[in-house]
Amino acid sequence: MSRPLREATIYLALVFSLAIGIAVAMPHAGINVLLSAFAPIAALVLITFTVTPRGRRRAVWAEFGLNRSGTHVWAFALVVPMLLAGSAYGVALVLDVADLRSLDFTSAGVAVWSLNLASTLVFMTVLFLAEEIGWRGYLLPRVQQLSSRRRAALVTGFVHGCFHLPLLLIASTYDEHGSRWLVAPIVVATITMGGVFYAYLWDRTHSVWPVAMAHGAVNTAFGIGAGAVVATSEADLAYVAGESGIATFAAVAVVGAAFLARAKVWRTDARARNTSSREVSPVA
Repeated sequence: MSRPLREATIYLALVFSLAIGIAVAMPHAGINVLLSAFAPIAALVLITFTVTPRGRRRAVWAEFGLNRSGTHVWAFALVVPMLLAGSAYGVALVLDVADLRSLDFTSAGVAVWSLNLASTLVFMTVLFLAEEIGWRGYLLPRVQQLSSRRRAALVTGFVHGCFHLPLLLIASTYDEHGSRWLVAPIVVATITMGGVFYAYLWDRTHSVWPVAMAHGAVNTAFGIGAGAVVATSEADLAYVAGESGIATFAAVAVVGAAFLARAKVWRTDARARNTSSREVSPVA
């Protein structure tokens, strides 16, 4: 077994064991969602001090790009997820599965809302840094060594989506509205395609900071959207908007497919394959 495959396998075994253990141990405790968010970095700490040779430990953590800010994509990383997640709540209003709450548009109200938004984005970025160090900082580069970068983006996104299944199927505190037969596959599909955007940010910057920002931004948008509307039916709203919403998945899938087809950062994959093909082709 190659080293990238071995390291990816050990990481996945640990992180899924932690996710399942948390869901089984505390299925109805709200803190299980927060604890699950720290499972990826906990798995990496275990890997660092158990199977990683002492001489490689510092190098492994240097791979995550914590010393690189990636500031040139920060605005992009924040705006795109918030627009995609927010648009689904607009669809919910159009479909009449939710009504808009009365909002405070006074200067004081806008100032308070802006302050809350900024503080929430900072908190969410730090929180999801714990996840993205594991998914995009550690797992994605290892999958990229085993496959093309486009395929690695999808594979890592899919595995990340499946990581949520213990909370979805065992616990009662996460995306709790709606049928599990519909909610679970939509959540996995949405996170799979969202993983394309996260992988794009990683490959643009080789820093987990913009990825964590994007991850935090989408969850912030879900919170803002849910707080801005009143559902006529919680289940119907869950099927349209939020992480389990079909409208959310449609928006994320369209953007993800566009990145897979046209992102310049992944064109080197095709050039490398063409070069390799020419090198082994027989001379006419």
